[in-house]
Amino acid sequence: MATNTQRSAFRVVIIDDDPTVLLAATGVLGSLGLEATTFQNPVDALQHIRETGVDIVVSDIYMPDHDGFTVLKELKTNAPGCDVILVTARGDMETAVRALREGATDFVTKPLTAASLRAAFERTRRFHSLSEEKRVLESEVDALKTRIQELTRAESTLLGDSQAMEEVRAQATRVAQVDVTALITGESGTGKELAARFIHEGSPRNEGPFVPVNCASIPAELFESEMFGHRRGAFTGAVDEAKGFVSAAEGGTLFLDEIGDLPAGSQAKILRLLEQRTYTRVGDPTEQQADVRIVAATNQDLVAQVEQNRFRQDLYYRLAVCHIHMPPLRDHKADIPTLALYFALQAASSMGREIERVSTETMQRLLDYGFPGNIRELRNIMERSVIFADHTEELLPEHLPPLEKPPPPSPEGEEPPTVKSDLNMESVERQLYVEALKRTENNVSAAARVLGISRGKLRRRLAALDGQQDA
Repeated sequence: MATNTQRSAFRVVIIDDDPTVLLAATGVLGSLGLEATTFQNPVDALQHIRETGVDIVVSDIYMPDHDGFTVLKELKTNAPGCDVILVTARGDMETAVRALREGATDFVTKPLTAASLRAAFERTRRFHSLSEEKRVLESEVDALKTRIQELTRAESTLLGDSQAMEEVRAQATRVAQVDVTALITGESGTGKELAARFIHEGSPRNEGPFVPVNCASIPAELFESEMFGHRRGAFTGAVDEAKGFVSAAEGGTLFLDEIGDLPAGSQAKILRLLEQRTYTRVGDPTEQQADVRIVAATNQDLVAQVEQNRFRQDLYYRLAVCHIHMPPLRDHKADIPTLALYFALQAASSMGREIERVSTETMQRLLDYGFPGNIRELRNIMERSVIFADHTEELLPEHLPPLEKPPPPSPEGEEPPTVKSDLNMESVERQLYVEALKRTENNVSAAARVLGISRGKLRRRLAALDGQQDA
């Protein structure tokens, strides 16, 4: 037999073969502003719960057909989000411990009193509310993690369809699949850290941390402490323990940027880390295992450094197990339109601007420039341009800063790289959007976030571009 009352904020079910207990329990619930559906038969109650769901269940333990522990077990399997209060006339400690151990939220003994039942309901209601808040927070955290992963993928995207960038991506993809040390070389601003992140994201270590370290910024006297950590009191000023960069990168990738600037003593310590996969903290004689993958980068010619005895030859060979060279932007100028549009969209998103296009004239000016600062300079130019492009959807030539530096001369005997003169920005824009969708497995929302535009705007722009293509 089931008795229904009006729907309350909490869906409550009471199960007891004694109708007087059901009556007493519903009375206490009424004083708390709660209402319930009551059952004398546990089988009927479980069927009702399977069909409608439940938030809180109050169940007697000893009943003819099902005991309360059987009910509790089925609820934990079929209604894991509900909270269960078990009721029994046998108020021994062993039964109470078993109830809580098997997942009951609370335990009440008979004869029921208004005070004891009210207290159990209040505790359970608070617990249920906290559990709901915890589930909401966990959902928000999961969403945030997804967003961070999408942003990380965006940061590790090696854009560009030139042959030079195709080769870089192919090399980086192969390197990512094997857990070996890698060395990335190239001029300043060519995207060496971007390539390192690409390797990390494509590797089995992508769930671990990516820890970038600028070797040039660490004083020689602090290198060992910063890199490997130290114990408290290991030296004057060591008031707390520090775990160091190697420990922070445990299970992931340690990116050593500007490796060519390491002094000789620090080079020896990195060599030992690479060869033995162990390290010791300052002030701690215990040897630690290093579960990290090292990717290093430099804008210097390490071979020349080795010949001048400024860089250890053995360290160079250990670092250059896999070598990737990042080309200067002047050697793959055909990628400038895609990169410029991407950086403009990113900057517009962060600054609250409406920019969604770059004019052909604007792009031609960029193509005519030499970019001595490479991709980093291009990004800075696009960010500065967006600042001065308020109340417009298109980036125009007047928004660009002065681009007066002449292109650097090509090496003797080489022709300067050329770019197609029939620049089609609609084609560039479509290509960027399609690439974003491809890299997010056709997830429109994720692609829009990577590009820095709304989902609706991405759909509208794709529709407009497709319409232009069909015309």
